[in-house]
Amino acid sequence: MIEVSAGIVYDREGRILICQRGEGRNNAHLWEFPGGKREPGESAKDCLVRELMEELSLPVTVRGVRCQREAQGILFHFIEADTDALPIPTEHEDVRFVTPRELLRYDLCPADTLVARQLAFAGVRHAFWDFDGTLLDSYPAMVRAFLAGAAEYGIAMAPERALALMKDTLWHCCQVVGAEHGVDALALVAAFRRHEQDELAKGLPPMPGVPEALAAMRDAGVKHYLATHRDLQSCELLEKAGLLRFFSGFVTQEDKLPRKPAPDMVHRAMQVLGTDRCIYVGDSEVDVLTAQNAGVPCLS
Repeated sequence: MIEVSAGIVYDREGRILICQRGEGRNNAHLWEFPGGKREPGESAKDCLVRELMEELSLPVTVRGVRCQREAQGILFHFIEADTDALPIPTEHEDVRFVTPRELLRYDLCPADTLVARQLAFAGVRHAFWDFDGTLLDSYPAMVRAFLAGAAEYGIAMAPERALALMKDTLWHCCQVVGAEHGVDALALVAAFRRHEQDELAKGLPPMPGVPEALAAMRDAGVKHYLATHRDLQSCELLEKAGLLRFFSGFVTQEDKLPRKPAPDMVHRAMQVLGTDRCIYVGDSEVDVLTAQNAGVPCLS
């Protein structure tokens, strides 16, 4: 099996070096932790030192191996190291030192993505979760409810369009469709709510991988909190799906806070918890903006 040493190289400020792969290479234009293939008889640490000097003229002091993982038939050794120097790229398009949280802003090579997230979320103790399409797979039920409600006013539309509009917000969807068909948006909301209750009574399934992610993060010491503009019925739905046991608290419609992407829901939770060591988990552009406005990293 091919073995590769990848460097998690820190500068004096604790920032981490990432490099952008050049044109014509595998994963061209993606970012990576620098390093290269291990030669016969060479240790993983010695490989990293050699590769960084050859590719970047960068001397480093090795700390040790952070982790190992196999990807695409290659065994990667992720090795932490320190440097006081600046890299001189010869094969990469660009090089940057970034903070651990800033790693989330870059498109990294597949083998590096998981490690980058681990670095970005190291020290995180609280996770704030969006509800629809993040924790529970609610959008199919919501689309059915909206189409049924719209049909009461003689409106027919493709489910795909209803979903696209609803992923902004339900109110946005009702405004757009109502304006197109001369129907009051509030009437469409009311019709949706009636049909939605029939759908919610059936229960909603968890999004794929969410139960495992909640459990793994909890076992790592992370506490989970719900941040949604739904009412407390959302907790009942989490209970039906077997997820309520993972949550330590809730911010819901009853708290009467401004709607996302306003940061108030996240700020309220941070204030109550007395911490900024948190992340926001969501599935839409609104969630990304909410996290940005709150000044916390977003996993989307």
